[in-house]
Amino acid sequence: MFRAGSQYLTNKSGEVNRLNVFPVPDGDTGSNMAHTLDFAVKEMEKASDDMNEVLNNLSRGALLGAKGNSGVILSQIIRGFAKSLLNHDEITTKDFAEALNAGSAIAYKAVMKPTEGTILTVIRDCANEALKLTSVNDFEIFMENIVKAASESVKRTPDLLPVLKQANVVDSGGQGFLFILIGMLQAIKGHEIVVQHVVEDIHKKESNIADIKFTYCTEMLIDAKSKNSSKLKAEIESFGDSIIIVGDEDLIKVHIHTNSPGLVLQKGLEYGELVKVKIDNMKLQHENVIFESNKDRNTYVKKYGFLAVSPGEGISSLFKDLGCDIVIDGGQTMNPSALDILNGLKEINAEDIIVFPNNKNIVMTCEQAKSLSDKNVYVINTYSFNQAISAMINFDVNTNVDDAIKNINDTIQKVTTVEITYSIRDTVLNGTEIKTGEILGLVNGQFVDKGTDYNEVARQIVINAISDDTSIITIYYGKEVEEENAKKLLNTIVFDGDVELQYGGQPLYYYVISIE
Repeated sequence: MFRAGSQYLTNKSGEVNRLNVFPVPDGDTGSNMAHTLDFAVKEMEKASDDMNEVLNNLSRGALLGAKGNSGVILSQIIRGFAKSLLNHDEITTKDFAEALNAGSAIAYKAVMKPTEGTILTVIRDCANEALKLTSVNDFEIFMENIVKAASESVKRTPDLLPVLKQANVVDSGGQGFLFILIGMLQAIKGHEIVVQHVVEDIHKKESNIADIKFTYCTEMLIDAKSKNSSKLKAEIESFGDSIIIVGDEDLIKVHIHTNSPGLVLQKGLEYGELVKVKIDNMKLQHENVIFESNKDRNTYVKKYGFLAVSPGEGISSLFKDLGCDIVIDGGQTMNPSALDILNGLKEINAEDIIVFPNNKNIVMTCEQAKSLSDKNVYVINTYSFNQAISAMINFDVNTNVDDAIKNINDTIQKVTTVEITYSIRDTVLNGTEIKTGEILGLVNGQFVDKGTDYNEVARQIVINAISDDTSIITIYYGKEVEEENAKKLLNTIVFDGDVELQYGGQPLYYYVISIE
């Protein structure tokens, strides 16, 4: 039943993916649920015919293979289901119904703020219907009624969740769960599920010390008599990268990664007295030099370790330059699994490990990996990579972990994220009609504007988002944007502060713009 349910969902994963509420090209609920169940089934098939071993492998496989919020919730359903059936020699319809209820209960507990009109509602409705059918001994009739209950529950989800009704879709997670049940029913009827699609996996990429081009993270605070930050930037930009220069009254704050910190300080002295100077050797600071010298990586424990999920090659390079130990490919439509995160954590030998999911749909997966790890892991609720970059730039390794986490969260709160993408279907958002292919602009995940030119939509949103407190704007342009086009956007943003341009290489999103 689980094998058939997995394959049926995999075949239908594209259909589930298209049910995302926002019409942006990042629907991956179907793919995430399919990967989760596929991994669970493969682990299950490694077991002997012992019932407990089958169930334990199924449960652990679901936990390790979970991808995205929908995958994590599905793994919790399977976990509760499997736990309920331990120590059974055979499974009756009554046992199955109780197992569904156990799965529903654990899934609800796993979600901090359970929302009705989602997969949680569908599994609960199925479980309740199953309990009414415990007198039915025929599993085929039993499952037919459960599938019917699931189908009706999915149809009701727009009535329970207004955002679904506005987008004219049913809940994607609930639909995915329905497909699993349909596959199970097909197995009971003796029908073979024809393979139409195969689940693909995503592998992590680790940071390499050789990839860090500039060794010294150099910061200085200059007591300057006037704001010359733009001129200073032009004079030191050839010394390195990751340059941030912010002017505040008579002070200039400089951050740069360089191999020549002395030259940077000398140039800073031309602008005024150096009030504060900090130079960190990033290779030593993050202890990656230990790997290079072929020492036993298990004999030395550093204070802090970092793992970040990155959606593009340019972003990955930035994280590596900032000293991130493990960088894992991931983002919209390519969520890493709990096992990917867990394997990354195993590679980091540190007292405390800080994890940046950088996507709302990856936070629960990281939390699940944390629960499976025996290390001190802190998952930060970063919903976009630019938040993590700001946090790492401002990170102080000399603080204790409680203060470090507080400082990170304080930094994130000061970051506004603008995303520019496109619509994959006709819909209505906040009363605005959206046509397929139109450019969409989002601020902190919420739709705010549309248009036909991604530069113009980006420019207008940024101008509206700038406040008196804004000190720096960083534009990360995606893999579909030519550098010349990105420079045109840069030149149209008039702002009394610094505007940076970085290659992000992220798919689907023309720009991710950080306003701090």
